[in-house]
Amino acid sequence: MDPIEEPSEPRVTADWSLEPTEHSYSSSNAPPTLKVSLTNHATRPITIYNEYMILSRVLAEGTFIIYDRTSDTVVDQMRTRFCQLAPPTKVHVPLPERMFYTLYPMEPVVFTATFGRNKMPSQPDINPHRPRGVHGLKIGHDYVLRPGKGWGYIRWWEWGEKDEVINPPGRGKLDGREIVYKQRKTPHPGLHVHVEELPEISFRCVE
Repeated sequence: MDPIEEPSEPRVTADWSLEPTEHSYSSSNAPPTLKVSLTNHATRPITIYNEYMILSRVLAEGTFIIYDRTSDTVVDQMRTRFCQLAPPTKVHVPLPERMFYTLYPMEPVVFTATFGRNKMPSQPDINPHRPRGVHGLKIGHDYVLRPGKGWGYIRWWEWGEKDEVINPPGRGKLDGREIVYKQRKTPHPGLHVHVEELPEISFRCVE
């Protein structure tokens, strides 16, 4: 029997969860944790540069959709925008090694973020400065968290483990400026992780 030919690019899938599923304003326990796992379905490891799946940033940008089942409305969210401006060409850009992760075949890699909260529940709607998004949840209401769009993309990836990828033989360490700021300079076309297909997560806000 002929060996199965490896595709030119790996298939990477995502899963997610929220633990616990109660969001409390008064509990002394830590707030819930949002977890997203990535699984490599190829037979070889790949190393990715994770710039779009930083969950705390995705939360801050208001990308996730929070739907209030009790009031049948979408929760208004504060949206923060991030931008990266390249420093002058003579300024050294260090390689952000912490942003590289190796995905081994069928071994999920988990990214986490605090599903944060304010200690005070949301103010009446007449207040223009009322909390929004995660901080604007109402006690006693049931919610659904939906993945939204625009964050399930891996721009930069390469076959192999992290150490060998960031230190390719005979070439020295990867150039930080090329990785971080030269968006079109990638070893392979990007990978689309279909996060929009993730299931809804139900949770409740309690006092």
